[in-house]
Amino acid sequence: MTRSLTSALGAAFASLVLLAAPAAAAPLPGGAGSLVETYQDWVVACQAQEAVTNCVIRQVQSNTQNNQVVLTVEFRSVAGGKLEGALLLPFGLALAKGVTLKIDEAPVGGLAFSTCVPQGCLVPMSLDPPQVAKLKTSAALTIGASAVNQTEPVALKVSLKGFPAAWNRVAELTK
Repeated sequence: MTRSLTSALGAAFASLVLLAAPAAAAPLPGGAGSLVETYQDWVVACQAQEAVTNCVIRQVQSNTQNNQVVLTVEFRSVAGGKLEGALLLPFGLALAKGVTLKIDEAPVGGLAFSTCVPQGCLVPMSLDPPQVAKLKTSAALTIGASAVNQTEPVALKVSLKGFPAAWNRVAELTK
């Protein structure tokens, strides 16, 4: 998968989350229509239209051998310090078993797949303020799943390096 296709996939995934996002009234710096900034392992992507700004925090992980996207994690801030978003996971997972989440080694709970699209399968997620606070001080979010044809579980680690700065930037841009 080429970098431009990976970027297009990221943009398509962002559109899914951004379209569902309630609008926040805040202009982007310099009156820009869009903004993309990197905070270590996280990207902040914002779009502004008619004095309405929507932002997401995203991390895309690709296979280093073939550059194929393996995992996309995307969040947006919602009222009350909550975080909503989605995981885009590859095909070949046991959908009926869902996924589990851990922040560092602390279990967060299980989540169900909602649907599959041509790029992979989506898992919507929502985290409450204490879980968001834990993300800000932890090293990794681990996503556990089961592969269809394997007995070993699949564990995908999402680095939280840069997450606090990205979260703060989104709060700044959407207040």
